[in-house]
Amino acid sequence: MTDADAPAGSDVPSESGAPEDDPAVAVRERVRAEHADFLDAVAAAGRVTAAAWADAHAPSRDAVVEPFERVLRETGTLEAAPGVLAAAVDAAGGSLQAEPVASPPYVAVTAEGVVLRATTDVGRVVVTVAPFAVARDPVRYVHRDADPGELLAVDVHSTSD
Repeated sequence: MTDADAPAGSDVPSESGAPEDDPAVAVRERVRAEHADFLDAVAAAGRVTAAAWADAHAPSRDAVVEPFERVLRETGTLEAAPGVLAAAVDAAGGSLQAEPVASPPYVAVTAEGVVLRATTDVGRVVVTVAPFAVARDPVRYVHRDADPGELLAVDVHSTSD
């Protein structure tokens, strides 16, 4: 049976290998389809941040987070984040209990990227757009030069987990 032949709500895997009713897949697809500009903006902010480094990597968290957050604010990208989170929660089948804002606990800028998170009636929805990675031995922060859609990670933890 193909995806097209599967009854609605079935557990036939999608192209990603996850069941079609997997809320993380739905969130990922919605964010990629409707918020590609946000993904592009986060990736661009990562490139701008990394271009200012003296080396191919940053030696400390502060060398990443502060300049990255400044670029995100200057470009209006952080202001767009609550709308992306609201769409993600909707795609997961949940609803927000309050209007998200562009600050913790809903939006956080970390040494790896932008993290959007909400606890909803269907569980916890976490969307990460990570243009940076932490390398070890010695600890350093590196830019991930990848397609913006590949920087996206989604976790949906149901309340029953």
